[in-house]
Amino acid sequence: PLLHALRVVGGAEATQGSHPWLVSLRKKSYHFCGGAILSARWIMTAAHCFSSTSESLRGVRVVTGNFDQRLTDEEEQVFIIKNISIHEKYHTTLPMNYDIALLELYQPIHLGMVLSSAIFAGKRVQPVCLPLPDVHTQPDTNCIVAGWGRTKEGHLSSTLREVQLNLVDPAKCKYVLQTVKNAILSPQRLNRLPPALTVLCAGPETGGRDACQGDSGGPLVCPVGSAGGHWVALGVTSWGKGCGRSWEMNSSRPPSQRGSPGVFTDVKLMLPWIKLTLRQCTVQDGSVIDTEGVIRNPASQHRYYNNNR
Repeated sequence: PLLHALRVVGGAEATQGSHPWLVSLRKKSYHFCGGAILSARWIMTAAHCFSSTSESLRGVRVVTGNFDQRLTDEEEQVFIIKNISIHEKYHTTLPMNYDIALLELYQPIHLGMVLSSAIFAGKRVQPVCLPLPDVHTQPDTNCIVAGWGRTKEGHLSSTLREVQLNLVDPAKCKYVLQTVKNAILSPQRLNRLPPALTVLCAGPETGGRDACQGDSGGPLVCPVGSAGGHWVALGVTSWGKGCGRSWEMNSSRPPSQRGSPGVFTDVKLMLPWIKLTLRQCTVQDGSVIDTEGVIRNPASQHRYYNNNR
């Protein structure tokens, strides 16, 4: 990814192969969410991408190595989902908290660029790095989100796009979410945010750059380490009030005109659950087996970026 690129609302077309960990989740050939490769058999995405009350897995495909949704790329691979593990604390009463799911594939991903029918090399399809438990990033760190989501509150992009977003101070993140809480909380919570949120925020107060519908589930990657370090998935794209709306002086605006930064599941806080799920490789509560299965999850999709089916 390129840090100087402008955006997915407010961004620019990515360079082919610059996000080798990114996957497209498709239903009947239509992109509806993104995800990130963790290993040859595991994909990380957002729980709300599979939040319909009765959503069949038949026809859902995981596509790696794609750049242009209109074309079949040379490095492209297509996979069927075997298991879906949704975080057991994810629930409709606070739908942006614990908004994470892991997809297990039937067949392993061939990691690398296709050179022939039997040889894979290069870096076109590679797993993303997860953060260490003690990783620390400063507010205003420039991170990247990529996807095929809406380039404004309008049409989906056919080619992969990327946008630079700065991390927001956690205290400011929580404050601005208080100003849009009626848009994200169910009545059962009596409009109260919990003391601890499992999210982080990214994006400028003035708006103009953001993740948007169709980018849900994709990773927020940030440079970690000295001299730019390496790209690490610190977040999973979850939610936002509008696409690229300003959230400056939110409290002085009518609720319908308020915006928010991009809201991402904090991957560092999810590490124990991710490691446990990958280690057990068995069905847990909130998981679904096989392409003939049915996902049963109480969350409503209209609260999120993703509304593309």
